[in-house]
Amino acid sequence: MLARLYKNNQNAMTRISLLHGLGHWLARPHRSLVARYTLLSVLVISIALVTLAVLYEQLAKDLLNRLTGERLDAQALSTANRLSSFLDDRFYQLSALSNHPNMPGFIATPSGSGSDVESLLKLEADSPFLYGVLFFDEHDRLLNVLPGQAASGEPYWTRRDWSISGLPVARVGDVEVIGPLLAGPGRSGGFLIRKTIRNGRTDHRVRIALHLRLASLTELLVSAGMSGVVAPLLRVPGGAFIDPTGRQVQAPKQWRDGPQIIPGWQLVFSVQPGAILKPLNDARWWLYWVAAGFIAFIVVVFFTLSRQLRARVSTLLQGAQQLSMGDLSYRLAEQPRDDEISHVARAFNVMAERLADVLDRTVRTENLAVLGTFATGVAHEVRNPLATMKTTVQALLRREEEPERRHLLTDLGKEIDRLSHVTSDLLEYGRPHPAQPRAVAVEPLFEQVARRVAADMQARGVTLHCRAEAGLELYVDPDQVQQILLNLCLNALQASQPGDGVQLHAQARGERVRVTVIDQGCGIPAGDLQQIRQPFFTSKARGTGLGLSICQQLLEANGAPMDIISTLGAGTAVTLDFCAPPGKEAK
Repeated sequence: MLARLYKNNQNAMTRISLLHGLGHWLARPHRSLVARYTLLSVLVISIALVTLAVLYEQLAKDLLNRLTGERLDAQALSTANRLSSFLDDRFYQLSALSNHPNMPGFIATPSGSGSDVESLLKLEADSPFLYGVLFFDEHDRLLNVLPGQAASGEPYWTRRDWSISGLPVARVGDVEVIGPLLAGPGRSGGFLIRKTIRNGRTDHRVRIALHLRLASLTELLVSAGMSGVVAPLLRVPGGAFIDPTGRQVQAPKQWRDGPQIIPGWQLVFSVQPGAILKPLNDARWWLYWVAAGFIAFIVVVFFTLSRQLRARVSTLLQGAQQLSMGDLSYRLAEQPRDDEISHVARAFNVMAERLADVLDRTVRTENLAVLGTFATGVAHEVRNPLATMKTTVQALLRREEEPERRHLLTDLGKEIDRLSHVTSDLLEYGRPHPAQPRAVAVEPLFEQVARRVAADMQARGVTLHCRAEAGLELYVDPDQVQQILLNLCLNALQASQPGDGVQLHAQARGERVRVTVIDQGCGIPAGDLQQIRQPFFTSKARGTGLGLSICQQLLEANGAPMDIISTLGAGTAVTLDFCAPPGKEAK
């Protein structure tokens, strides 16, 4: 017992705590965006509820006025006209059949000269509102039947016990309206319109009748009333009431007479006064309760969303604190939903990556500056001794006559030249010149590069193909871009085999110009692609590892990124993205 009381007390305290938190949250709309949206939503729903209540009152009054006014009379007259028009069409159809010149002959000899009449009768019998065509003698005995598509039961499949005696008969001119035959178990409702065939070769009077579906007439009542309030009915001879489906219903407690269609057939309206306003009043109260439930639901939903939003925003705040502490490797977890918070989280991760990239580039720039200073000092100290060694070797080579020693001195001179080239690269890397960009025509630039590498290309058996759009220009330092393209073409040449080709292409891309160097050489391993731009990294036996580093340095000075795509054994494509001259968009 004590445990149960303790548990109930705890549940009550929990509910009180939640209500207190909800009230505290709604009391501070200036500090919570969700709370402001909640109060605004509640206000909008309340205004809408009051407006709907006023409209409901007006609708109820207007409905009473319409029911007791001229609208129902106009609907009754329109419905009566539809029913009368339907019967007039059937009367005309019956007259056309009875007055057919070959009809007497068809009655006398059904399978003889009246075959055209038989076709006409079958065509008429297939109408959707007909069960069939019947023929009677002057004593109302059934002579013949011609069933239609809707025919069923008596008198089409059997004539036993079927008779029209005792059915009400109403006359409209020379047409008799017989019935109705009310629907019952296994029997569909219907009525007959009958007319005497004009005398001909027959010796006695024969009458033709159209057996009509009762529902084909009553279904015209569907649009005449108001559902649940006013129901249209058809009162037939004998006092029976027929609903729009063609079935007999109980006599209504209250009804309003409408126009008479034919003698004994009258349109009436069943009126239920108690059902006019009660549904509206019930609906209004249900609307109040539903609206109150919606308001409570919105408050709870917004309160829950506020707690979830605060939890998700706290992760953003934690990420910002980690970033402010210098932890650039911190990344927010991928959000499960694609909403605004997810977009902010992704933007935060992108910002952290860019900051890390900027910091890495700054550190790399500082390291490269120190390395450049060191390389410049080494190159300066090595260059002068190399020049002295080169002069001495050249002097000894002129005086030496023995072939073996001349060969050794020649090899020594080539190695000195290679070391001199390395020191020149070190000086170039350690003391880069600032770019002086200007408009440079691409076609003359490609021709100049091709001339400078032509001898090496020819010696190696490799072909250089240059292609550029006419009038295309770059906005770069002319000397530096020539050095970049020359280094890239020489790298492509060194990676190619005899018979391969190297392509040098330029293409306009909006305000940029894309220059591509493609070779069919050995390619670069995927593991080396991340390091080939680093100074002194090389996979060549006699390379210095400064070619691509110098190219990268010069491209950064000209604001042109470099992208390298390589497939091992298939070749390499180096893409450079240069600026077009200012005010002149590349086309």
